[in-house]
Amino acid sequence: MTIRKKNKIEAKSSMLLLCATDAEAAFFNQFRKDCRYSNLTVAKASGKTIEKILSEAGSLRNKGKYSSVWCVFGLDEVDATLEDVDACKDMADKKKVRMLYFAPSFELYFALFETCPKRIADKESLLRRIQVSFPDFELSSRYFLTTGLNVNFKIYPKLAVADQNARNYNSISEMDTGFNATTLPDFLDDLKSVCGKADMSQARNRF
Repeated sequence: MTIRKKNKIEAKSSMLLLCATDAEAAFFNQFRKDCRYSNLTVAKASGKTIEKILSEAGSLRNKGKYSSVWCVFGLDEVDATLEDVDACKDMADKKKVRMLYFAPSFELYFALFETCPKRIADKESLLRRIQVSFPDFELSSRYFLTTGLNVNFKIYPKLAVADQNARNYNSISEMDTGFNATTLPDFLDDLKSVCGKADMSQARNRF
C-alpha cells in the first residue's frame, strides 16, 4: 500500500507596521504598494501614547500571527522624550513588538536621505532640509496621496544612504543625549529579512 505524503506549505513570514498617524500610515501603505511587499501590512493606531500603541500592537500580533511587528512614531506625535522611549523597551519586549521611532519627529526619516552633519533638534529645521529636495513636502496623508505619491520612487534608490546616515546620526545623538535618535537601521535590516528585496518596476512605470 502506497502512502501519500501531504504537501507541507511553510507559513510565510509577515510584518505589521502600526503607525501613530494617518500620514505615516498613508506613506507606508504607498511604500508597501510601490515595493510590492505582499506580506507587509500597514495599520493606523488608535492609541496616542507609546504604551497604548505598544499594547495595541501586541494584540494585533497575536490576532494576525505576524512574525514581526513594529510601532512607528515620531516623538512629537506621542508627546514623548527619548527617555520615555527607553523606559518603554521592557514593555515592547514583553509584547514582542519593536519601535521604529524618530527624534524629534517623523520628518527625520526623509532628512536622512540627505547628509545629516549634526543633530537636528527641532521639526522646523528638518522640514526646511526636506523641502530643498521636495519643495511642497508636508507630513500629511493628503500629500502622500497627491503631490508626494511618487516620493518612494525618488528616495528608495538612496535607502542605503539613509541607513548609513541614520547610523552616523545615532552616534552624534548618543554623544549629545545618551540615546539613539532612531531605530531605522534595525528596521531596515528586519524589513530585508522578512519582506525581501523590493520590486519597484510597478512604481517606475507609474512615474
